[in-house]
Formats: sequence, C-alpha cells, structure tokens
Amino acid sequence: MEEFINAEAYREEIEDLFPKFVFYRRGYHAPSVGLYGDTVDGERDSKITDCYCTACHERYEDGIRKPKEYKHMELGYCANCGHPVELRQMNKGRRSYYFTRNIALFEGAGDIMRIRCIKAYQRFSEDTSEMEPEIGWYTVTQYELTPGQAIQYKAVWNRKKQQYDWIKKKTGCTEPNFNVGGFGYADRNYTIINQGAVDHSFLRYLFKGEHFDYIYITWLCCYAQHPQLEYLLHGGFEYLARNYVESRVPEYGKFVTVRYNWRSNDLKKMLHLDRLEIKHLAKDQGRYYDSYIKFRRDFFKGRNTAETLKYFEDFHSSTSYIREVEDMTGIPRKKIMDYALRKQNRQGTYFFLTLYKDYIDQCIELERDMTSEVVTMPKDMFAAHERTTDMLRTIRSEKAAVQLAESDAHRRDLEVTDMELGLILRLPYDTNEIVEEGEKLSHCVGGYADRHAAGKLSIMFLRTMSHPDTPYYTMEVSNDLQIAQCRGYRNNNANNPKPEEIIEFERRYKEYLDEVKKNRKKEAKKAERKKKKQQRQAARRAA
Repeated sequence: MEEFINAEAYREEIEDLFPKFVFYRRGYHAPSVGLYGDTVDGERDSKITDCYCTACHERYEDGIRKPKEYKHMELGYCANCGHPVELRQMNKGRRSYYFTRNIALFEGAGDIMRIRCIKAYQRFSEDTSEMEPEIGWYTVTQYELTPGQAIQYKAVWNRKKQQYDWIKKKTGCTEPNFNVGGFGYADRNYTIINQGAVDHSFLRYLFKGEHFDYIYITWLCCYAQHPQLEYLLHGGFEYLARNYVESRVPEYGKFVTVRYNWRSNDLKKMLHLDRLEIKHLAKDQGRYYDSYIKFRRDFFKGRNTAETLKYFEDFHSSTSYIREVEDMTGIPRKKIMDYALRKQNRQGTYFFLTLYKDYIDQCIELERDMTSEVVTMPKDMFAAHERTTDMLRTIRSEKAAVQLAESDAHRRDLEVTDMELGLILRLPYDTNEIVEEGEKLSHCVGGYADRHAAGKLSIMFLRTMSHPDTPYYTMEVSNDLQIAQCRGYRNNNANNPKPEEIIEFERRYKEYLDEVKKNRKKEAKKAERKKKKQQRQAARRAA
C-alpha cells in the first residue's frame, strides 16, 4: 500500500510547529531591483535594519528599533507582524539552523481511523537570497484501525523496484519510534495534527472527551482490538487499563500476569470477579487485582467472597512468611492466619508474622519440639520471642568466645609495646569490648566484631601506657598482615588529625608486620616438614 494520508494538505499546520525567525542585517537598506532586473543593495545606514520574517514572509526595514537592539539568538517580536520570533544574523551559519519535529497525522471517521507518523524537518540555505526555509518530511510508520483490528505498516526496501514498500507488521502494533537511526534509545514524543478526527470515529468512546497525553496511539490501537478496554477505564479499573496498554511499550517494562476475558462485555466475567470483589478492588483503581487473583487461586480461597477478601486485606503482603512457617511447622496456613489475627498488636499482622517466622527459626535452632503447639503457637508470642532471642544471644556469645580464643591463639604475635612512643597495641578481650570501643570513639568498629572473632581480620586497640584502659585509636590488620585502617575519635573527622606519634607508630608497626610475616612463613615450613616426617614414620610402622 502507499502512504494513505496526504501530508501536503497539512503543510500549514506542519510549518506552524517550527520556530519562526527574523533574519537581520544592521545598518543596511533592503535590496532594490535595478533597471535591468538586477538586485542592488542600498547604502549603509547605521539607523536602518534590513529584516526578513519567516512568519509573515515579508522583507522590511526597521527604522524604529535601533540596530544595536538586534542580538543574535535572542527572542523577540517581528516589527512587521508582531509574531514571536528568534533573531538571527542574516549571514551567520544558516546551514546549522536545522530543526526536526515528530508528527502524527490523523484522518478518519466512523469505523475507520488512519494515522501517518512523519518526521518533519526545517532547514535553511546559506544563500542569503533564499530566506524561506525548506520544510520536508519522511514517513516513519502508518496505522489503520477498524473495530476489532489494528494494523501497523512498516517500510521495507524493495531492491527490484528500488523503492520502499509498505507491508503489515506481523507482530502487534507498537508506539511509533521516531529515532530511525536506532542509537540505543527510543524517541516516542510526537505532536498530533487533526486529533479531532478521533471524536468522529468509533474510537470516541474510549476517553469520553478526555485524552491522555502519553502513548496515545498505543491506547487507540489497544481499544480498536479490545473495545472492552473502555469498561476497565470507566468502571473503576483505570490502573489495569493503563498497565495493559503500557505493557505494549518496551520502555515501561511492565507485563500483564493475569489474562482478561476480552470476549465478554460484562466486567465481572471479563475480570473473573463477582460484584463484591469488583466493588472492593475498584477502590484502588484495580491496583491489587493481580495480587488478589493470585492470592485467591494459589494461596487461600475462603468459604465465601467476604472471607476471601478479609484474609486478602490482612495477609496479601505476608504470604511468603506464612508459607515458610507452614513448611517449617506443618501448621495449616488458615490456622496460622487466624493465630496472627488473634495475637497481633497495633502494628498489624505483617509485623506479627515477621517476628513469628523469626521465632520459629529460633526454636528450630534451639532444637525445640516443633510438634507441640505450646512451642509453635505460644499464648504470648512476643514474650516467647524475647526469651528465645536472649537464649540464643547467650549461646552465640559463648560460641563466639570459644571461636575468639582459637583465633587469638594464632595472632598473639600482633601485640606490641613501644616504650619510646609510650604506646601499647593489644587484642580485644572479647567481642563486647569491640562494640564498646566503637561507641566510645564514635566509629563503626562494632560492626567488625563477628569477623574479628571468626579470624577474617584482626581488630587491635592502640592505647597509651599512661591510660591503658582508655580508648585512643583502633587499628584493623588484614590477614595478609597489612594495616587496613587506623582511626581515632569520629574517624578523625572532628578536627582531630592524626598526631605525629600515631603516624610514626604506624610506620614502625608496618616494619614489624613484615618481620611477623617472615616468621610465620618459617613456622609454616617447619610445621610442614614436621608433618611430613610424622607421616613417613607412620608409614614405616604400618609396613
């Protein structure tokens, strides 16, 4: 097919979309026609400005405004027609005045609507005798909409005919992309010409006089294919309508997970809902429709609609916690939900279930009897959760103490005393001391306590010999024996730069760590030789 909308008929509207200019020359009379038809410039006159306006298409002399009032690329008004324009020097790089506009032309009435999307351009010649701009365009894509059908056409190069043929897209209609160069982004902004044609076509019922100013063509294509979109839009489910249409545009990244029954003109049958469900979900424009359908289908369906809606309202955001508790305890999910409704506090069921799931995890770690409801469903879950938390804290601190003792046995060689500088560097006695260190010095070392206990790094306390129990500086030493950081109060950001004694200590300690590294390598080699010797002796005895 050919281009079925004559864009030339809309040339005036297209030209109006481009900026208007007044080209000027300061201090010159407008050129006149000589005796033999030749153009003769007038003499230079500093009080005259020669102008040409692309809005009124007139060349005139401005003798009222002073020439110095004309400034290149400033906004102003044409002295001849009063139209808002941009002032440009008449002979200054006019080839660079290139502008483009994305335009969608609409034509149609009754049961047909046609749309032609064009990219129009405006450009000027460098020849100052050619004042009028060239306005041109080329077609990006075309659409033809009829009741129940939306067709998009694309241009395909025909090698035999050496021209473009317009063929139907096999995939669904998409929003026009005016970025024909395809540099990794989409240009979908456009200006509509003759939008009133929609109000005289079968598409007029979609918006009822109100037009959305985004992905407008996609809205019309979806409505042409599925007139029931009108019921969603005006039946209280605008969110669903928008989500369905936006799913057709890749940039929005949305997708519809629940399919609608487009064959039905009844909103209840279309959405697979009854009257009570529609009334309830329409309060939020259908925002929770997908969640409700999944909840009713995959999680819980009550004895009646009212019960399903009640449990959905309370638990649709916490289904994952309920499933986990159900898997860990074997308690039916309805019983878990009823338990949460009875025992919740003012913070609601979601908060209750997050703590409840944590409580069940703790009970399993403590090896409680998970078949007893006294354990799995205590009368006061909040108090029970506090008890299990305290018990685990004690157990974990004991394990951490054992772990810390094992780690410290291998890093005692990191401790030093510098008598000259009067400084002591020692390991913490326990993890609680690391937390207290962070609180007193107002830095984040408390978060390193677990990693220190596990031997993933070493936290060292730097003290003065005169005040060995007062936090002064904290040092982190990596497992490859490098000083990762050495910080004082508030990470030395409280107008307290490192004193020279600390800088000197760091320099000396780096040298000391190099010696520790060498000694550890020697000890490791010695231990390896001893191990191999023992293995050989064991092999001889076995033989």
